[in-house]
Amino acid sequence: MKRYPKIIVSAAAITCLAASMTACSSGDKGGDASGDKKGGDTLVVQTSFDLMTIDPARQFEFTGSTVDDAIYQTVLNFDNGDFTKPIDGLCSYDISEDNLVTTLTCEDTGAKFSNGDPVTVDDIVWSFQRLQGVQGNPSFYLDGVTIAKADEKTVTLTSETANPAIPYILPNSNLGILNSKVVQENGGTTDESDGAEQFLNTNSQGSGPYVIETYEPDSRVVLTYNEHYNGPEPKFKRVVMNNVSAETQLTDIQSGQANVVLDLSPDQVASLPEGSVQVSSVPSTKTIYIFANDNPEVSGITSNEDFREALSYAVDYDKVLELAGEGASRMASVVPNEFLGAVPVDKAPERDLDKVKAALEKAGYNGEAIPFHYNSDSTVLGVNIALLAESLQAHLKEAGINIDLKPAPAATQLDGYRSGKQPMGIGNWGADFPDPTNYLTFTPGDAVSMRAGWVAETAPEVMALKDAAAKATGDARGPAYEALFEAAAKTGPFIPLVQPVQTVVVDKSITSFVSNADNSFEFATAK
Repeated sequence: MKRYPKIIVSAAAITCLAASMTACSSGDKGGDASGDKKGGDTLVVQTSFDLMTIDPARQFEFTGSTVDDAIYQTVLNFDNGDFTKPIDGLCSYDISEDNLVTTLTCEDTGAKFSNGDPVTVDDIVWSFQRLQGVQGNPSFYLDGVTIAKADEKTVTLTSETANPAIPYILPNSNLGILNSKVVQENGGTTDESDGAEQFLNTNSQGSGPYVIETYEPDSRVVLTYNEHYNGPEPKFKRVVMNNVSAETQLTDIQSGQANVVLDLSPDQVASLPEGSVQVSSVPSTKTIYIFANDNPEVSGITSNEDFREALSYAVDYDKVLELAGEGASRMASVVPNEFLGAVPVDKAPERDLDKVKAALEKAGYNGEAIPFHYNSDSTVLGVNIALLAESLQAHLKEAGINIDLKPAPAATQLDGYRSGKQPMGIGNWGADFPDPTNYLTFTPGDAVSMRAGWVAETAPEVMALKDAAAKATGDARGPAYEALFEAAAKTGPFIPLVQPVQTVVVDKSITSFVSNADNSFEFATAK
């Protein structure tokens, strides 16, 4: 679903950090069940699939993004963990002072699709227009944007309103460039009549280092080397991704059936014999938070700003970090710490029971039990949400705040949260792209804020800062968004709890690799 900062890790510089997702699969077959064994030029990767499609214009899940990162090239990229500024990919870029027009200059890089056709500006324009037109999950990335070919080397993206986030969206694998001629010959269009999804699932049409050989979304995906790729030839010319549970991953990384596993929990990582594998972690783009509804019709308690201040000082953040595992981070706003516009962690509230007592007295809170909603069956990058809720209940009670736990399956809970009628609970958010504008949904009157009853009329100061941030350009954007999200954290209904980490476990035969923050592993650069 997302493409984010990448960190190069060598065998000589591995830090044992732990956190991940412990999803299970229905078909555990182990690393070599398909007959594909690691060794030589084959890389065996194990993960718990959430695979729906690998059509770039439609996929919106972690596994699909991982596969598409290996198949398709994008017009812009991020460089080794620095996503404060995109770098050249197939093109370079410039954005107008008013942030309305992004211009891509696409010199001949030698990029070729898997059939040998050169990548052209026409392919870029068509791929973007198809993303918009098929109306798949990621189509919103280019909402309100007009894509046009200016000449044989130039593409313009003109936004209806100022849109400085465009360069941060373009590195996403959903905007991978397709061979427009071949896709059109196989049902591809730039509107909802498009019928190329099934073709693309089994006949990838990218210019990246790999092509699809086998697509079995319930069990495995096999990639092979694209002989027309214009980058360095990868060591591993065949990649086998197996869909197995975390329990099987734990067994297979120790027995030698897997090179890479992506879904081990902190406890599972800790159980590995010291020195037997390489363990690396990178910051995730997930935010786990408490919401406290600002609508007095939903709750006269949580809508009180003094109560929310007390709540922010009542959380035992050290216990939250302990639950999340080594490497997890505090947050001072809902924006991940590595993003432009994030509020520095040293501004995050610390537990202070004296401040809790004073704020609760001002709020007139008398110990009433507050319904507290959460997913009963979810784990977010190693953070078990049910255990987190139980832990919060205990240390909030120590501070004089009583919550009544209301667990529900994820699908049921999400519907309830979206209704805007839940007084309190736990939410989580994963970035769609690494720019602070993706977090405007947490500002008054926007979608996620409305789930917590936060309307624009009640927060004029925050709205003024939001307007100022929208007008900021260049180097002024970071401070402007930081001011916005700092104010939102102080007065709004969201209390950031933790930013988990993503863990990758690799066997010792791999000497260096690149891992990103979104449950992924860069196959082409592994050695």
